[in-house]
Amino acid sequence: MIYIVRHGQTQWNLQGKKQGWKDSPLTHKGIQQGFDISKLLDQTLRGTIHDYKVVISPLWRCQQFASIICEQLGYDYKDCIIEQDLKEHGFGDWEGMTEDEINTEYPGAWDDRLANRWHYVAPGEGGENYETLFNRVNSVYQKYAEQDVVFVCHEMVSKVLRGIMLDMPTDEIPLQKHRQNKIYIFDGNKISEAEYV
Repeated sequence: MIYIVRHGQTQWNLQGKKQGWKDSPLTHKGIQQGFDISKLLDQTLRGTIHDYKVVISPLWRCQQFASIICEQLGYDYKDCIIEQDLKEHGFGDWEGMTEDEINTEYPGAWDDRLANRWHYVAPGEGGENYETLFNRVNSVYQKYAEQDVVFVCHEMVSKVLRGIMLDMPTDEIPLQKHRQNKIYIFDGNKISEAEYV
């Protein structure tokens, strides 16, 4: 079984800024989401988290969120596996900017990206498209596909993981969502959801 968890709300989520490879801290709400997701994860795993590998993004917001889960469920944080290729979609020069700011500084660019997310590369160092993200996330997924894993990652990484699992058309993968109160569970054939209100 594979569980996909998204980190909680961050300051930049709240401000509508693109994060990519840059980080901002969890908000108070984001920290509380860590406690809520921990309880939900414990319920769905039925107390068996020690039978799972916890595999996390190297970015601080995911490490912070995973540390809350580990503390709540009695899982030793040092046993978490950090996978560099689980980091979020790189937004290059757009990181730290809102969509309005991007539209002002790069007229038409955001609309161009929305029209062709799979191939559109965000400008600047570290800028990626979904195809690049897919390739690196798939390399991680293939390492753990036959194992019991809890992934603690990002929304766009979650979209790609689920797209790989369900063999989705590439134009549908970016259109998915992953709300921060939800866990996705893959049993090898289908994906189910668990969420708290």
